[in-house]
Amino acid sequence: MPRGRFAAARAGNHVWATAACAMLLAALPLLAQSGAGARDQARLPPGDAAQGRVLVESNTCLDCHRIGETGSRLGPDLSDIGARRSPAVLLRAIVAPDDEVVPEFRFVRLVTKDGTTVVGRLLNRDAFSVQLINKDDQLKSYLKSNLREHTILEKGMMPSFDGKLTAQQIADIVNYLASLKGAEK
Repeated sequence: MPRGRFAAARAGNHVWATAACAMLLAALPLLAQSGAGARDQARLPPGDAAQGRVLVESNTCLDCHRIGETGSRLGPDLSDIGARRSPAVLLRAIVAPDDEVVPEFRFVRLVTKDGTTVVGRLLNRDAFSVQLINKDDQLKSYLKSNLREHTILEKGMMPSFDGKLTAQQIADIVNYLASLKGAEK
């Protein structure tokens, strides 16, 4: 699919700062279990999954993520993340989320002809339109002819939590997320 007038955003172009704080795992990098992630994980204290659940549910994680029937569809669904990602990958997603942003979780910044800025997760784009999901879980479609600017953001919307959470809190969250293996029936 041609990129057209889409331009890469600069690394510091985090337009949606408020929502970014809510996105604990929007990037979910596909990193190998070796390397820095494994070394960082070895330095973490043992995690408590119950405390990790409290941290995830009491903060704004579910404003962007979904676990079971609770939360938003803006970021990745975490219901079975423990079956799909290793603890080392989960750790890297929390402390270095921009190392790799998977294509299906790229965000787009649109500026309409009247100057309104819209940011959302890119769902589709073609020669005539851009479709996204916004922070309110609404599907939106914009005709390119009605846009002044449309930019795919290179960085994910999730900030790093390195230095913002304690090592114990990170270990607890990693342990909880690693325990999520799918829907309980």
